[in-house]
Amino acid sequence: MAKLNYKNAVRGNKNLKYGGYMTIIMIFAVIAMIVVNLLFQQLRFKVDLTQEQLYTIGAKTKIILDDLDQDVTITGLYVTGRETTEAVTLIEDYTKNSSHISYKQVDPYTNPDYVAKYKEDTETIAANSLIVENVETGKFKIVAQNDLYQYEQTTGSNGYSTNYEITAFRAEEALTSAIQYVTNANTPILYTLTGHGESALASGMSTMLKKANFDIQSFNFMNPDQKLEANNYTVLLINNPMQDISDYELEDLENYLEAGGALMLNLSVNYPGLANFDALMERYGVQVEKGSLVESDPNYYYYYSNLLIPELGSHDILKDIGANTVAVLTPIAITQRENRNSATEITELLTTSDHAIVKKNAESKDLDYEEGDLQGKFDLGLLINEAVSKDGKLYYTKFALFGSSYMFDSDVGYMTAGNYNLFLNTLNTLQTEVDTLYIDPKEYVSTDMMVSAGQLVVWSGVFVVAIPLGILIIGLVVWSRRKRL
Repeated sequence: MAKLNYKNAVRGNKNLKYGGYMTIIMIFAVIAMIVVNLLFQQLRFKVDLTQEQLYTIGAKTKIILDDLDQDVTITGLYVTGRETTEAVTLIEDYTKNSSHISYKQVDPYTNPDYVAKYKEDTETIAANSLIVENVETGKFKIVAQNDLYQYEQTTGSNGYSTNYEITAFRAEEALTSAIQYVTNANTPILYTLTGHGESALASGMSTMLKKANFDIQSFNFMNPDQKLEANNYTVLLINNPMQDISDYELEDLENYLEAGGALMLNLSVNYPGLANFDALMERYGVQVEKGSLVESDPNYYYYYSNLLIPELGSHDILKDIGANTVAVLTPIAITQRENRNSATEITELLTTSDHAIVKKNAESKDLDYEEGDLQGKFDLGLLINEAVSKDGKLYYTKFALFGSSYMFDSDVGYMTAGNYNLFLNTLNTLQTEVDTLYIDPKEYVSTDMMVSAGQLVVWSGVFVVAIPLGILIIGLVVWSRRKRL
Protein backbone atom coordinates (compact mmCIF):
# COMPACT_ATOMS: atom_id res chain seq x y z
CA MET A 1 0.00 0.00 0.00
CA ALA A 2 1.30 3.44 -0.93
CA LYS A 3 2.17 5.76 1.95
CA LEU A 4 -0.07 8.87 2.23
CA ASN A 5 1.92 12.09 1.72
CA TYR A 6 0.00 14.85 3.64
CA LYS A 7 2.13 17.61 2.17
CA ASN A 8 1.35 16.55 -1.40
CA ALA A 9 -2.28 15.96 -0.49
CA VAL A 10 -2.64 19.50 0.74
CA ARG A 11 -0.95 20.89 -2.34
CA GLY A 12 -3.27 18.92 -4.58
CA ASN A 13 -6.46 19.78 -2.75
CA LYS A 14 -7.37 23.45 -3.18
CA ASN A 15 -10.38 23.19 -0.84
CA LEU A 16 -8.28 21.74 1.96
CA LYS A 17 -5.58 24.35 1.44
CA TYR A 18 -8.08 27.23 1.39
CA GLY A 19 -9.94 25.84 4.41
CA GLY A 20 -6.72 25.52 6.40
CA TYR A 21 -5.82 29.15 5.80
CA MET A 22 -9.29 30.30 6.79
CA THR A 23 -9.20 28.20 9.95
CA ILE A 24 -5.88 29.74 11.00
CA ILE A 25 -7.18 33.26 10.26
CA MET A 26 -10.36 32.63 12.25
CA ILE A 27 -8.36 31.34 15.24
CA PHE A 28 -6.13 34.43 15.22
CA ALA A 29 -9.18 36.70 14.84
CA VAL A 30 -10.91 35.11 17.83
CA ILE A 31 -7.73 35.39 19.92
CA ALA A 32 -7.33 39.04 18.90
CA MET A 33 -10.94 39.82 19.84
CA ILE A 34 -10.49 38.20 23.26
CA VAL A 35 -7.27 40.13 23.92
CA VAL A 36 -8.78 43.46 22.82
CA ASN A 37 -11.87 42.82 24.94
CA LEU A 38 -9.75 42.06 28.01
CA LEU A 39 -7.65 45.19 27.46
CA PHE A 40 -10.71 47.42 27.18
CA GLN A 41 -12.18 45.85 30.32
CA GLN A 42 -9.00 46.75 32.17
CA LEU A 43 -9.05 50.29 30.78
CA ARG A 44 -12.72 50.68 31.79
CA PHE A 45 -13.17 52.86 28.74
CA LYS A 46 -16.63 54.43 28.59
CA VAL A 47 -18.18 57.16 26.47
CA ASP A 48 -21.10 59.33 27.62
CA LEU A 49 -23.38 59.52 24.59
CA THR A 50 -26.33 61.17 26.38
CA GLN A 51 -27.36 64.51 24.92
CA GLU A 52 -27.13 66.27 28.31
CA GLN A 53 -23.91 64.49 29.35
CA LEU A 54 -25.68 62.98 32.35
CA TYR A 55 -22.71 60.90 33.45
CA THR A 56 -19.96 63.48 32.94
CA ILE A 57 -18.98 66.16 35.44
CA GLY A 58 -18.95 69.76 34.27
CA ALA A 59 -16.36 72.55 34.29
CA LYS A 60 -17.40 73.91 37.71
CA THR A 61 -16.92 70.53 39.38
CA LYS A 62 -13.55 70.02 37.67
CA ILE A 63 -12.33 73.31 39.16
CA ILE A 64 -13.37 72.11 42.64
CA LEU A 65 -11.64 68.75 42.12
CA ASP A 66 -8.46 70.38 40.81
CA ASP A 67 -8.16 72.32 44.07
CA LEU A 68 -8.99 69.31 46.25
CA ASP A 69 -6.17 68.38 48.63
CA GLN A 70 -8.04 66.07 51.05
CA ASP A 71 -9.15 62.47 50.51
CA VAL A 72 -12.89 61.96 50.19
CA THR A 73 -14.73 58.63 50.12
CA ILE A 74 -18.17 58.25 48.57
CA THR A 75 -20.02 55.21 49.91
CA GLY A 76 -23.06 53.86 48.10
CA LEU A 77 -25.54 52.11 50.39
CA TYR A 78 -26.68 49.64 47.76
CA VAL A 79 -27.75 46.02 47.73
CA THR A 80 -25.61 44.21 45.17
CA GLY A 81 -27.38 44.17 41.83
CA ARG A 82 -29.75 46.99 42.82
CA GLU A 83 -27.44 49.98 42.49
CA THR A 84 -28.58 53.33 41.14
CA THR A 85 -26.67 52.93 37.88
CA GLU A 86 -26.81 56.62 36.92
CA ALA A 87 -25.29 57.73 40.23
CA VAL A 88 -22.54 55.09 40.22
CA THR A 89 -21.59 55.91 36.62
CA LEU A 90 -21.33 59.62 37.47
CA ILE A 91 -19.25 58.88 40.58
CA GLU A 92 -16.81 56.92 38.41
CA ASP A 93 -16.20 60.14 36.49
CA TYR A 94 -15.39 61.88 39.79
CA THR A 95 -12.81 59.21 40.61
CA LYS A 96 -11.28 59.51 37.13
CA ASN A 97 -10.85 63.27 37.53
CA SER A 98 -9.35 63.26 41.02
CA SER A 99 -7.06 60.86 42.84
CA HIS A 100 -8.52 62.22 46.10
CA ILE A 101 -11.98 60.75 45.36
CA SER A 102 -12.68 57.05 45.95
CA TYR A 103 -15.85 54.99 45.86
CA LYS A 104 -17.01 51.87 47.67
CA GLN A 105 -20.28 50.04 48.08
CA VAL A 106 -21.80 48.78 51.33
CA ASP A 107 -24.96 46.70 51.75
CA PRO A 108 -26.92 48.53 54.48
CA TYR A 109 -28.84 45.38 55.43
CA THR A 110 -25.89 43.05 55.90
CA ASN A 111 -23.74 45.82 57.45
CA PRO A 112 -26.08 47.72 59.80
CA ASP A 113 -23.22 48.67 62.16
CA TYR A 114 -21.49 50.54 59.34
CA VAL A 115 -24.56 52.71 58.72
CA ALA A 116 -25.29 53.23 62.42
CA LYS A 117 -22.17 55.32 63.03
CA TYR A 118 -23.44 57.98 60.62
CA LYS A 119 -26.86 58.36 62.24
CA GLU A 120 -27.55 61.45 64.30
CA ASP A 121 -30.13 61.19 67.10
CA THR A 122 -33.20 59.42 65.69
CA GLU A 123 -32.28 60.08 62.07
CA THR A 124 -32.54 57.14 59.69
CA ILE A 125 -30.39 56.67 56.63
CA ALA A 126 -32.32 55.05 53.82
CA ALA A 127 -30.93 52.44 51.49
CA ASN A 128 -29.68 53.81 48.13
CA SER A 129 -28.28 56.89 49.89
CA LEU A 130 -24.72 58.09 49.41
CA ILE A 131 -22.33 58.98 52.24
CA VAL A 132 -19.69 61.56 51.32
CA GLU A 133 -16.95 61.56 53.97
CA ASN A 134 -13.68 63.38 54.55
CA VAL A 135 -11.20 60.59 55.29
CA GLU A 136 -8.95 62.89 57.34
CA THR A 137 -11.49 64.73 59.52
CA GLY A 138 -14.42 62.31 59.54
CA LYS A 139 -16.81 65.11 58.54
CA PHE A 140 -19.60 63.65 56.40
CA LYS A 141 -22.79 64.49 54.55
CA ILE A 142 -25.67 62.20 53.58
CA VAL A 143 -27.02 62.49 50.04
CA ALA A 144 -30.41 60.80 49.81
CA GLN A 145 -31.56 59.25 46.56
CA ASN A 146 -34.25 61.92 46.22
CA ASP A 147 -31.48 64.56 46.23
CA LEU A 148 -30.18 63.13 42.96
CA TYR A 149 -33.27 64.03 40.93
CA GLN A 150 -35.59 66.91 40.18
CA TYR A 151 -39.28 66.14 40.41
CA GLU A 152 -42.32 67.75 38.84
CA GLN A 153 -45.73 67.40 40.42
CA THR A 154 -48.52 66.36 38.07
CA THR A 155 -52.21 65.58 38.52
CA GLY A 156 -53.53 62.17 37.59
CA SER A 157 -56.01 61.58 34.77
CA ASN A 158 -58.81 61.39 37.34
CA GLY A 159 -58.08 64.98 38.36
CA TYR A 160 -57.49 64.08 42.02
CA SER A 161 -54.41 61.92 42.45
CA THR A 162 -50.96 63.51 42.57
CA ASN A 163 -48.00 62.04 40.75
CA TYR A 164 -44.33 62.99 40.79
CA GLU A 165 -42.38 62.71 37.56
CA ILE A 166 -38.58 62.78 37.41
CA THR A 167 -37.61 65.57 35.02
CA ALA A 168 -33.89 66.12 35.62
CA PHE A 169 -30.73 64.54 37.03
CA ARG A 170 -29.09 66.80 39.62
CA ALA A 171 -26.62 64.37 41.19
CA GLU A 172 -23.60 66.46 40.17
CA GLU A 173 -24.85 69.45 42.16
CA ALA A 174 -25.58 67.26 45.20
CA LEU A 175 -22.25 65.40 45.14
CA THR A 176 -20.03 68.43 44.43
CA SER A 177 -21.80 70.38 47.16
CA ALA A 178 -21.27 67.50 49.59
CA ILE A 179 -17.56 67.33 48.70
CA GLN A 180 -17.23 71.05 49.39
CA TYR A 181 -19.08 70.69 52.68
CA VAL A 182 -16.85 67.94 54.07
CA THR A 183 -13.58 69.57 52.98
CA ASN A 184 -14.23 73.14 54.16
CA ALA A 185 -13.45 74.16 57.73
CA ASN A 186 -16.27 76.72 57.99
CA THR A 187 -19.84 76.62 56.75
CA PRO A 188 -21.13 79.87 55.22
CA ILE A 189 -23.95 81.41 57.28
CA LEU A 190 -26.81 83.44 55.84
CA TYR A 191 -28.70 85.41 58.49
CA THR A 192 -32.14 86.59 57.36
CA LEU A 193 -33.35 89.63 59.31
CA THR A 194 -36.82 89.40 60.87
CA GLY A 195 -39.10 91.75 62.77
CA HIS A 196 -39.66 94.43 60.12
CA GLY A 197 -42.22 92.88 57.80
CA GLU A 198 -39.53 91.30 55.63
CA SER A 199 -40.47 88.78 52.96
CA ALA A 200 -39.42 85.23 53.77
CA LEU A 201 -36.85 83.64 51.55
CA ALA A 202 -38.68 81.57 48.92
CA SER A 203 -38.59 77.82 49.43
CA GLY A 204 -36.85 77.24 46.10
CA MET A 205 -34.07 79.64 47.04
CA SER A 206 -33.69 78.08 50.49
CA THR A 207 -33.38 74.65 48.91
CA MET A 208 -30.73 75.89 46.48
CA LEU A 209 -28.73 77.57 49.24
CA LYS A 210 -28.85 74.54 51.51
CA LYS A 211 -27.57 72.38 48.66
CA ALA A 212 -24.82 74.96 48.23
CA ASN A 213 -23.96 74.38 51.93
CA PHE A 214 -25.33 77.62 53.35
CA ASP A 215 -26.54 77.48 56.94
CA ILE A 216 -29.68 79.66 56.88
CA GLN A 217 -30.69 81.21 60.21
CA SER A 218 -33.18 83.92 61.13
CA PHE A 219 -31.77 86.91 62.99
CA ASN A 220 -33.28 89.61 65.19
CA PHE A 221 -31.28 92.49 66.66
CA MET A 222 -33.56 92.47 69.69
CA ASN A 223 -32.68 88.89 70.62
CA PRO A 224 -30.03 89.09 73.38
CA ASP A 225 -28.84 85.56 72.60
CA GLN A 226 -27.82 86.50 69.06
CA LYS A 227 -24.81 88.52 68.03
CA LEU A 228 -23.97 89.55 64.50
CA GLU A 229 -20.26 88.90 63.99
CA ALA A 230 -18.35 90.18 60.97
CA ASN A 231 -16.18 87.47 59.40
CA ASN A 232 -15.40 85.92 56.03
CA TYR A 233 -18.32 83.48 56.01
CA THR A 234 -21.32 85.42 57.39
CA VAL A 235 -23.82 87.46 55.34
CA LEU A 236 -26.89 89.36 56.56
CA LEU A 237 -29.88 89.36 54.20
CA ILE A 238 -32.65 91.97 54.52
CA ASN A 239 -35.36 90.98 52.07
CA ASN A 240 -38.03 93.56 51.18
CA PRO A 241 -38.53 95.30 54.55
CA MET A 242 -41.88 97.03 55.13
CA GLN A 243 -41.12 98.55 58.56
CA ASP A 244 -38.16 100.61 59.69
CA ILE A 245 -35.33 99.49 61.93
CA SER A 246 -34.86 101.35 65.21
CA ASP A 247 -32.00 103.78 65.89
CA TYR A 248 -30.45 101.10 68.10
CA GLU A 249 -30.63 98.52 65.30
CA LEU A 250 -29.24 100.99 62.78
CA GLU A 251 -26.25 101.64 65.04
CA ASP A 252 -25.61 97.90 65.44
CA LEU A 253 -25.94 97.37 61.69
CA GLU A 254 -23.51 100.17 60.88
CA ASN A 255 -21.01 98.85 63.46
CA TYR A 256 -21.28 95.41 61.88
CA LEU A 257 -20.63 96.78 58.38
CA GLU A 258 -17.73 98.99 59.49
CA ALA A 259 -16.10 95.97 61.13
CA GLY A 260 -15.97 94.22 57.75
CA GLY A 261 -19.51 92.85 57.63
CA ALA A 262 -21.45 91.82 54.52
CA LEU A 263 -25.03 92.86 53.73
CA MET A 264 -27.49 92.06 50.95
CA LEU A 265 -30.51 94.38 50.85
CA ASN A 266 -33.35 93.61 48.43
CA LEU A 267 -36.10 96.21 47.99
CA SER A 268 -39.18 96.35 45.76
CA VAL A 269 -41.61 98.78 44.19
CA ASN A 270 -43.61 98.50 47.44
CA TYR A 271 -40.79 99.99 49.51
CA PRO A 272 -42.58 102.62 51.65
CA GLY A 273 -39.59 104.88 52.27
CA LEU A 274 -38.17 104.15 55.73
CA ALA A 275 -36.03 106.80 57.44
CA ASN A 276 -33.31 104.62 58.94
CA PHE A 277 -33.02 102.36 55.89
CA ASP A 278 -32.79 105.51 53.76
CA ALA A 279 -30.09 106.82 56.09
CA LEU A 280 -28.14 103.58 55.76
CA MET A 281 -28.23 103.76 51.96
CA GLU A 282 -27.27 107.45 51.99
CA ARG A 283 -24.35 106.56 54.26
CA TYR A 284 -23.04 104.42 51.39
CA GLY A 285 -23.77 106.92 48.64
CA VAL A 286 -27.04 105.65 47.14
CA GLN A 287 -30.75 106.41 47.36
CA VAL A 288 -34.00 105.10 45.94
CA GLU A 289 -36.49 106.97 43.77
CA LYS A 290 -40.03 106.27 44.90
CA GLY A 291 -42.45 105.34 42.16
CA SER A 292 -43.05 102.59 39.62
CA LEU A 293 -40.14 101.93 37.29
CA VAL A 294 -41.04 101.02 33.71
CA GLU A 295 -39.00 100.57 30.54
CA SER A 296 -39.85 102.38 27.32
CA ASP A 297 -37.15 100.61 25.28
CA PRO A 298 -38.58 97.23 24.12
CA ASN A 299 -35.06 95.77 24.03
CA TYR A 300 -34.93 96.08 27.82
CA TYR A 301 -38.15 94.39 28.86
CA TYR A 302 -39.95 91.11 28.30
CA TYR A 303 -43.66 91.36 27.35
CA TYR A 304 -44.40 93.77 30.20
CA SER A 305 -42.70 97.14 30.67
CA ASN A 306 -42.18 96.39 34.37
CA LEU A 307 -40.53 93.01 33.71
CA LEU A 308 -37.10 94.33 32.86
CA ILE A 309 -34.21 92.67 31.07
CA PRO A 310 -31.35 94.82 32.39
CA GLU A 311 -27.97 95.64 30.97
CA LEU A 312 -25.25 93.72 32.82
CA GLY A 313 -22.19 95.41 34.24
CA SER A 314 -18.65 94.07 34.51
CA HIS A 315 -17.90 92.09 37.66
CA ASP A 316 -17.12 88.52 38.73
CA ILE A 317 -20.67 88.30 40.12
CA LEU A 318 -21.87 88.25 36.50
CA LYS A 319 -19.24 85.82 35.16
CA ASP A 320 -21.64 82.88 34.66
CA ILE A 321 -24.53 84.99 33.42
CA GLY A 322 -25.13 85.61 29.73
CA ALA A 323 -26.70 88.71 28.27
CA ASN A 324 -30.50 88.95 28.41
CA THR A 325 -30.76 86.12 30.95
CA VAL A 326 -31.75 88.05 34.11
CA ALA A 327 -35.38 89.07 34.64
CA VAL A 328 -36.18 91.90 37.08
CA LEU A 329 -39.83 92.09 38.11
CA THR A 330 -41.41 95.35 39.41
CA PRO A 331 -38.22 97.01 40.66
CA ILE A 332 -37.61 100.34 42.36
CA ALA A 333 -35.07 102.71 40.83
CA ILE A 334 -31.72 103.27 42.56
CA THR A 335 -29.54 106.33 41.96
CA GLN A 336 -26.05 107.22 43.13
CA ARG A 337 -25.40 110.31 45.23
CA GLU A 338 -22.68 112.70 44.17
CA ASN A 339 -21.63 113.69 47.69
CA ARG A 340 -20.65 110.25 48.90
CA ASN A 341 -17.57 109.17 50.84
CA SER A 342 -14.50 109.08 48.61
CA ALA A 343 -13.57 105.71 50.11
CA THR A 344 -16.86 104.22 48.89
CA GLU A 345 -16.57 102.29 45.64
CA ILE A 346 -19.80 101.54 43.77
CA THR A 347 -19.96 98.94 40.98
CA GLU A 348 -23.01 98.83 38.72
CA LEU A 349 -24.33 95.30 38.26
CA LEU A 350 -27.72 95.82 36.63
CA THR A 351 -28.93 98.97 34.86
CA THR A 352 -31.88 100.09 32.75
CA SER A 353 -31.74 101.71 29.33
CA ASP A 354 -31.35 105.46 29.02
CA HIS A 355 -35.09 105.75 28.49
CA ALA A 356 -36.51 104.14 31.63
CA ILE A 357 -39.21 106.08 33.47
CA VAL A 358 -40.04 106.40 37.16
CA LYS A 359 -43.81 106.98 37.35
CA LYS A 360 -44.51 109.31 40.27
CA ASN A 361 -48.30 109.25 39.99
CA ALA A 362 -49.48 105.93 41.38
CA GLU A 363 -52.93 106.46 39.86
CA SER A 364 -51.67 106.99 36.32
CA LYS A 365 -52.17 104.20 33.80
CA ASP A 366 -50.11 105.93 31.12
CA LEU A 367 -46.79 104.17 30.71
CA ASP A 368 -45.27 107.02 28.73
CA TYR A 369 -43.43 109.96 30.26
CA GLU A 370 -45.65 112.50 32.03
CA GLU A 371 -44.88 115.72 33.79
CA GLY A 372 -43.38 115.01 37.21
CA ASP A 373 -41.90 111.65 36.16
CA LEU A 374 -38.18 110.93 36.07
CA GLN A 375 -36.56 109.60 32.91
CA GLY A 376 -33.08 108.29 32.30
CA LYS A 377 -30.77 105.45 33.21
CA PHE A 378 -31.27 103.91 36.66
CA ASP A 379 -29.50 101.23 38.67
CA LEU A 380 -31.25 97.98 39.54
CA GLY A 381 -28.35 96.27 41.29
CA LEU A 382 -25.17 97.61 42.87
CA LEU A 383 -22.17 96.30 44.78
CA ILE A 384 -20.72 98.75 47.30
CA ASN A 385 -17.26 98.33 48.80
CA GLU A 386 -15.66 100.53 51.39
CA ALA A 387 -12.34 100.36 53.21
CA VAL A 388 -12.67 101.46 56.86
CA SER A 389 -9.74 102.23 59.18
CA LYS A 390 -10.75 101.49 62.75
CA ASP A 391 -8.64 101.00 65.89
CA GLY A 392 -5.50 100.78 63.80
CA LYS A 393 -6.94 98.05 61.57
CA LEU A 394 -8.33 98.12 58.05
CA TYR A 395 -11.76 96.58 57.46
CA TYR A 396 -13.60 96.04 54.18
CA THR A 397 -17.35 96.55 54.02
CA LYS A 398 -19.39 94.71 51.36
CA PHE A 399 -22.94 95.84 50.61
CA ALA A 400 -25.06 94.46 47.73
CA LEU A 401 -28.25 96.41 46.94
CA PHE A 402 -30.97 95.25 44.52
CA GLY A 403 -34.12 97.10 43.50
CA SER A 404 -36.32 93.99 43.26
CA SER A 405 -36.77 91.28 45.86
CA TYR A 406 -39.12 89.51 43.41
CA MET A 407 -36.24 88.75 41.07
CA PHE A 408 -35.05 86.31 43.74
CA ASP A 409 -38.48 84.88 44.57
CA SER A 410 -38.80 81.43 43.01
CA ASP A 411 -42.47 81.27 44.03
CA VAL A 412 -43.40 84.19 41.75
CA GLY A 413 -42.47 82.30 38.57
CA TYR A 414 -40.39 84.91 36.74
CA MET A 415 -36.97 83.62 37.71
CA THR A 416 -34.43 82.40 35.19
CA ALA A 417 -31.23 80.40 35.59
CA GLY A 418 -29.47 83.75 35.43
CA ASN A 419 -31.39 84.95 38.49
CA TYR A 420 -30.37 81.89 40.47
CA ASN A 421 -26.73 82.32 39.50
CA LEU A 422 -26.82 86.05 40.26
CA PHE A 423 -28.17 85.41 43.76
CA LEU A 424 -25.60 82.74 44.59
CA ASN A 425 -22.71 84.62 42.96
CA THR A 426 -23.60 87.71 45.01
CA LEU A 427 -23.51 85.74 48.25
CA ASN A 428 -20.20 84.17 47.22
CA THR A 429 -18.76 87.65 46.70
CA LEU A 430 -20.03 88.83 50.07
CA GLN A 431 -18.59 85.78 51.84
CA THR A 432 -15.15 84.65 50.74
CA GLU A 433 -14.51 81.65 52.97
CA VAL A 434 -16.23 79.07 50.77
CA ASP A 435 -16.78 79.20 47.02
CA THR A 436 -20.25 77.66 46.85
CA LEU A 437 -21.76 76.96 43.48
CA TYR A 438 -24.99 76.33 41.64
CA ILE A 439 -24.99 73.64 38.95
CA ASP A 440 -27.92 73.53 36.57
CA PRO A 441 -29.83 70.23 36.69
CA LYS A 442 -29.43 68.07 33.61
CA GLU A 443 -32.79 67.72 31.93
CA TYR A 444 -33.91 64.36 30.64
CA VAL A 445 -34.38 64.75 26.90
CA SER A 446 -36.89 62.44 25.29
CA THR A 447 -37.22 62.55 21.50
CA ASP A 448 -40.17 60.66 20.01
CA MET A 449 -39.95 59.29 16.46
CA MET A 450 -43.25 59.70 14.65
CA VAL A 451 -43.92 56.94 12.09
CA SER A 452 -47.04 56.79 9.91
CA ALA A 453 -48.87 53.55 9.14
CA GLY A 454 -47.52 53.52 5.57
CA GLN A 455 -43.95 54.04 6.76
CA LEU A 456 -44.40 51.25 9.30
CA VAL A 457 -45.39 48.81 6.53
CA VAL A 458 -42.46 49.87 4.32
CA TRP A 459 -39.80 49.65 7.05
CA SER A 460 -41.25 46.36 8.32
CA GLY A 461 -40.86 44.95 4.81
CA VAL A 462 -37.27 46.19 4.62
CA PHE A 463 -36.11 44.79 7.95
CA VAL A 464 -38.28 41.64 8.11
CA VAL A 465 -38.23 40.53 4.47
CA ALA A 466 -35.78 42.39 2.20
CA ILE A 467 -32.66 42.40 4.39
CA PRO A 468 -32.91 38.73 5.54
CA LEU A 469 -33.66 37.66 1.92
CA GLY A 470 -30.69 39.64 0.64
CA ILE A 471 -28.39 38.02 3.18
CA LEU A 472 -29.70 34.56 2.18
CA ILE A 473 -29.09 35.21 -1.54
CA ILE A 474 -25.54 36.49 -0.89
CA GLY A 475 -24.85 33.39 1.21
CA LEU A 476 -26.07 31.07 -1.55
CA VAL A 477 -23.93 32.84 -4.17
CA VAL A 478 -20.80 32.60 -2.00
CA TRP A 479 -21.51 28.93 -1.22
CA SER A 480 -22.01 28.13 -4.90
CA ARG A 481 -18.72 29.77 -5.93
CA ARG A 482 -16.74 28.05 -3.19
CA LYS A 483 -18.22 24.69 -4.19
CA ARG A 484 -16.70 25.06 -7.69
CA LEU A 485 -13.17 25.73 -6.30
